[in-house]
Amino acid sequence: MAGGTRGRRGKRAPSLARFFTKQLLLFAALAFLIVVVDFFLYTVIAYNESNENFDDGTPATVTRAVDGALARGEEGWELGEAGAAELDAHGAWAILVDGEGAVAWSHGAPDDVPASFSPDEVAMAAHYANIADYPAFFWDRDDGLLAVGFPKGTYWHMGLTFPASTVRMVPFYLLLVFAVDLGILFTVYAASRRRTQRAVGPIADALDALSEGRAAELRLKGDLREIGDQITEASGIIEQKDAARANWIRGVSHDIRTPLSMILGYADALAADERMPEDARAEAALIRAQGLKIKDLVTDLNTASQLDYDMQPLKLERVPLPRLLRSVVAGHMNAGLDELHPLDLEVAEGAAEAVVLGDERLITRAVENAIANARLHNEGGCNVAVTLSAREGLAAIRVADGAGAAPEELAALEARLARARTARSAAGSYGEEHGLGLVLVDRIARAHGGSIALESEPGRGFAVEVLLPLA
Repeated sequence: MAGGTRGRRGKRAPSLARFFTKQLLLFAALAFLIVVVDFFLYTVIAYNESNENFDDGTPATVTRAVDGALARGEEGWELGEAGAAELDAHGAWAILVDGEGAVAWSHGAPDDVPASFSPDEVAMAAHYANIADYPAFFWDRDDGLLAVGFPKGTYWHMGLTFPASTVRMVPFYLLLVFAVDLGILFTVYAASRRRTQRAVGPIADALDALSEGRAAELRLKGDLREIGDQITEASGIIEQKDAARANWIRGVSHDIRTPLSMILGYADALAADERMPEDARAEAALIRAQGLKIKDLVTDLNTASQLDYDMQPLKLERVPLPRLLRSVVAGHMNAGLDELHPLDLEVAEGAAEAVVLGDERLITRAVENAIANARLHNEGGCNVAVTLSAREGLAAIRVADGAGAAPEELAALEARLARARTARSAAGSYGEEHGLGLVLVDRIARAHGGSIALESEPGRGFAVEVLLPLA
């Protein structure tokens, strides 16, 4: 039992780790998805802005259009229709500053635009892309400097200058930011994992205790307090029910034992009394046989109750299996139970010294139940073969009869054993077709770290094999 508990607790920690690792990976995948979506949105927005503001109709295209449409004719400077249309469409204006700084030509220039510029003013206007607070864009021509201005507030100019060393360091800075982001992510994950484990750990321990029939009491704080109180309350209810069931089984066993012993005694005396008529003696023998079945059932209920509720922990000792099996077979012969079911015992050469570490009383009960199962399902009589062998560190106790079971019957029996293994109580599983016999054999084998195997072939026999670890 304790080994099973440690196994579950040992598995729970990796399970929690896997759970939180999955959550971290999910978070990382979500973060990556967000980055991909953000990049996609940036691409769409950039493409849209490029179409809207950086292709046709941008300050650069307007300035180029004006430059191409502006020419000096015989009557002076002339602006073609295409250039004028571009300026009018954007509410823009244009001036041409000659080499002396004077405005040689203008189109729609506001009154607050200077009529001449000094070299310093030209340099400052070009640097800040601004003339009299109007956003301005410049185009160098052979005959002067063309400036195209737009309404105030339509464009914002920003000039950036970076050292070459800074530009070279950009990949490193991006990698540094990525590493810091990962560090923050891992720190948040580790803190969240530790906090959740502290909160969930006691709950998992309490559920382990409940699954093993032990009391669980939780005194949690915060958001999980209500859950802790519910588990504690459920544990108290289960404990009360378990105690009531165990007390009922003990009481019934105690109340049945004395009258049953008297019935068996009188039935045995009548069956052996040669003065009694033959049919009366046969009926007395039948009463005795049925009484023995009731006695076996009471014993099974007591044993199952003790295993379920740890009323009597395993008394581990070195048990020589050949001696134990000889005692069981001899007991059956001395009790006169083998008239229709003679027992044969065979100990393989390699198992002559087979010893297991276990509770001799429970192992004896398991063998008795396997033999009783053979008698129960072969009422017409058959030979029952008990064999002991050893292989791969295991002792194999095999009890085989002569009738066998159909494949569907064997499948139903194995399904019943599987259900009993997941049930919390072996005693609570009583009431199905085959009683507690093989269920208890399986429970005892598993309590010793072993298992059982069933084999059957119609007409050739049914076998129960109990596998126990050798000491």
